[in-house]
Amino acid sequence: MHKRKDEPEKEQVNAKEGAADESGSVGKSKVSHKKKDLLAKLQRVTADFDNYQKRMARNAEETRQWARAEIIGSLLPAIDDFEQALEAGKAAQDVQSLLAGFNLVHDHLLAMLERQQVKRIETEGEKFNPEVHEAMLHQESAEHEPGTVMAELRKGYTMNGRPLRPARVTVSKSPGEKESAPESKSSDEPSRPMG
Repeated sequence: MHKRKDEPEKEQVNAKEGAADESGSVGKSKVSHKKKDLLAKLQRVTADFDNYQKRMARNAEETRQWARAEIIGSLLPAIDDFEQALEAGKAAQDVQSLLAGFNLVHDHLLAMLERQQVKRIETEGEKFNPEVHEAMLHQESAEHEPGTVMAELRKGYTMNGRPLRPARVTVSKSPGEKESAPESKSSDEPSRPMG
């Protein structure tokens, strides 16, 4: 057969395409290898993150348990005092010795609450604040400015400056003012501290 002029050019083009195929397969191999490396790294990071989350959940639970143990441990002396007061009350001939025992228990409990940053909410004479007061009654009063706490029906407390349980109060209103719905949440459940 006779070679034509354009045949050598075709052979060169075919040779170049073959070389390109070889370098393409090498390039694809490198890309495939990089993908495998990235996938392995992603799996390691994911596993590390899962382990981190599990460790943090365990640590949080342990912290909650230790906090409970600390509070319960601080209650035990008050319980001891209470039991001693009950025993003394059985043999006591007067009410004053029994009352002294209960005062001792009360003082211990208040001291324990203070160590936990629990403080009593001020009420009588204060302006009604729905964040810390729960209005149970509205009572007419010419002596008090409207919206002033006249009486405390149940003590309220804050913990670290946040409401733990609102104080139940009687709030003044102007003489002749119609009864309105209480201005606060009405709940027997204590408010939970945030944070």
